[in-house]
Amino acid sequence: MTTHIPFPEKGLDEAAIWQAMDCAKEGDVDWRGGRLPGFYVHFANDDVDRVGKVAFQKFQATNALGLGAFPSIKKFESEVVEWALSLFRAKGGAASITSGGTESIFIAMKTAREWAKANRPNVLNPRVVISHTAHPAFDKAAKYLELEVVRIAPRADFKTDIDALEGALDDQTIMIAGSAPQFTMGVFDQIEELAAIAESRNIWFHTDACVGGFLSPFAEQNGHPIPAWDFRVMGVKSISADLHKYGFAPKGASIVAFADAGFQKFQVFDFNNWSRGRYVTSTFAGTRSGANIAAAWAVMRFLGNEGYRKIAEQIWQIREQLLREIPAIEDLFVYGEPELTVMSYGSKTLDVGDIAAGLAAKGWYTVAPSLNPPAINLGILSLAFGEVSDVYLNDLRDVVSQLKTGENRFDRSLIGSYGTR
Repeated sequence: MTTHIPFPEKGLDEAAIWQAMDCAKEGDVDWRGGRLPGFYVHFANDDVDRVGKVAFQKFQATNALGLGAFPSIKKFESEVVEWALSLFRAKGGAASITSGGTESIFIAMKTAREWAKANRPNVLNPRVVISHTAHPAFDKAAKYLELEVVRIAPRADFKTDIDALEGALDDQTIMIAGSAPQFTMGVFDQIEELAAIAESRNIWFHTDACVGGFLSPFAEQNGHPIPAWDFRVMGVKSISADLHKYGFAPKGASIVAFADAGFQKFQVFDFNNWSRGRYVTSTFAGTRSGANIAAAWAVMRFLGNEGYRKIAEQIWQIREQLLREIPAIEDLFVYGEPELTVMSYGSKTLDVGDIAAGLAAKGWYTVAPSLNPPAINLGILSLAFGEVSDVYLNDLRDVVSQLKTGENRFDRSLIGSYGTR
């Protein structure tokens, strides 16, 4: 029989609480020291971090379910949404703030499903066709929404195999999606081609820009070539983009945006068959923290376009350094041609699991390598990692050297995980 920890009879004073929490925190990775390359924490600088925290604290009690009670949150959400639609080059349109990229993708898929019910009534078994490189959130949402997902093997350059995808489409296909960029290899799918195919067949098209949505516009302004991905592309009906990634807002905050404000009628949940009266929500959650919304507004207003452009260029320089120096290490290479700041690297002769273990032994929280193809993913670069990227590269050189000479065998149990474990 399992014995559970009993609920505490008495409370602790504040000093004891903070001591206990500091003790628990000792095992956490030193993300501020840059020891978490590419995952979980997306850091711009200490000033941005502070602004987000202060704003979050100021509005921590607010509830976005009650915008009438909290007009401040209504103002903040409205303005963040307008800024996002402007950055995404929407002509009109509508958007909502969600808890994260998974919820944004969920809402886009739910909207597509309801849109198909109204516009394609002959669909009885709705299907979604995507590249194998698309984020698992599509399958997670599909499981809840009772949609079938068909994943197509990508081309050798990791972009969508257009011919294979077209061959998988049928009269039950309601949605196609492309990544801008993909989470693993960092390449953009061919959004223009995919959206045109969707438009010609009356299929919903979604751009998953959860990673790049709040970096691509500023990188493009800085003169870097970014593939077309936003509402400038005919046929793109929805976009997901995370505010808590390159928007640098505190977690969790993301945007789901639609090209046409009329699509919102398929987005909302509207219910009045209960004793309290009408209940309407536009996202999955009922109660939503207003603090996340307020903090996103504060960070975006603090940085402005100029601030985001400056950070985008700083991150771009980290990207350039890694793309230049990782392939210069004997037997290492970068997969494909990353088009933003996500990338993965592999080895011609070494097991990447051994490389990951070696980096972990040197104090880098290194997520378990991808299996097919075998690769170490650098995820989403932050400026905290940029402060120590030289150290990372030196440690990577040392690990590779030790493995090639057989000096060391590293403990694989030190490798981290992506997702809950």
